[in-house]
Amino acid sequence: MRAEFIGIGSELLTSLKPETNSIYISQRLEEVGIKLAFKTICGDHEEDIINALKTARSRVQLIIITGGLGPTDDDLTRQAVSKFLGKELIFKEEIVERIAGRYRMRGKEMPEINIRQGFVIDGSEIIPNPVGTAPGMWIEESGTYFAILPGPPSEMIPMFDSFILPKLREISPFYISKCVLKVAGLTESEVDSLISEISRRARSTNISVLASPGIIEIHIISRSKKSIEDSHSIMEEVKNKIKEVLGENVFSEGENLEEVVGKLLRERGETLSVAESCTGGLLSSKITDVPGSSDYFQRGFIVYSNLAKIESLGIPKDLIEKEGAVSQPVAKLMAKKVREISRTTYGIGITGIAGPGGGTPDKPVGTVHIAISWEGGEEHTKNYFFGTREQIRTQSAIKALDMLRRHILKEMKK
Repeated sequence: MRAEFIGIGSELLTSLKPETNSIYISQRLEEVGIKLAFKTICGDHEEDIINALKTARSRVQLIIITGGLGPTDDDLTRQAVSKFLGKELIFKEEIVERIAGRYRMRGKEMPEINIRQGFVIDGSEIIPNPVGTAPGMWIEESGTYFAILPGPPSEMIPMFDSFILPKLREISPFYISKCVLKVAGLTESEVDSLISEISRRARSTNISVLASPGIIEIHIISRSKKSIEDSHSIMEEVKNKIKEVLGENVFSEGENLEEVVGKLLRERGETLSVAESCTGGLLSSKITDVPGSSDYFQRGFIVYSNLAKIESLGIPKDLIEKEGAVSQPVAKLMAKKVREISRTTYGIGITGIAGPGGGTPDKPVGTVHIAISWEGGEEHTKNYFFGTREQIRTQSAIKALDMLRRHILKEMKK
């Protein structure tokens, strides 16, 4: 079964209000094996809504509509759907009584305009609204299902979950299992190339590769008509094949990288401190986003200027003048000094050029040196990241965490 989402509201066609209902609905449809094939946004114009319904009915079996159920003149969803289906709007006194009761509970009289919300499409199943005033409707018509819901997410979500989702579970014949693999150290194209054969051969499974700065996510959704156990077995088989191909580049099945690194440090009784320049505290922020990170994270230095590096960490001035603040020797010494000052197992040093200015032909924007120091050893990488200032900073923090993760895994194998 395929579905189309129609969001109604002229405000959704402006920069004033982003449309978010379709994202939530798409996630919930995945759980019952229904593919959201199209998204359409309509302004508050009856003819446009009817045309959108005509198009949707020609290509999908489930149409989910949100918005346009309020009491004002520009709330036209009821009228448009009733005209499209050739059905009358009928008045339900009990709906108005419920709305009036909500107003009375707040010591107010219901505005006369709310009476409009008592009209519903003949033959529809009424969906109660536990939060707001506008009821929703469920209609089955000539092999097409229509779900009509209010636009505010605070109203739409509980109505969808309590009423629409159970309906869809009855309609959809599939059991769904899904998981997410998170990958670091590879690009989106590299991941796609490595798993393309698995994706091509996977039975009853959809595999999506999504990229964000420094992290690749592989979403695996498997389905079966037999049982939830069968869909889970299919998903596990695909997941394990991907993990085998990608190896240690897969760092989790859902956890963030900072959580994974934190667990490794805690399990080994090890500690960490960091010295950041171009990331400006972003690495420390990620680490301390994890509850309980004080078990292993001691401190973070933001040494943004050359003077800060000299005064806070004791980086020699002549080293900075000779090599430049963005260099391998400075990054290594930053990591070593912060480890020694903090008396931690590991120290991380990051120095680079996040842009948009400050680059040179020898050191373009995106050049970032990252170093890890431990007793008796160190590791360094010179990186060239692309993107905006924020993307470069994020990639730098992710790379630092991933370097530490890989080093600890290597130590665990000894």
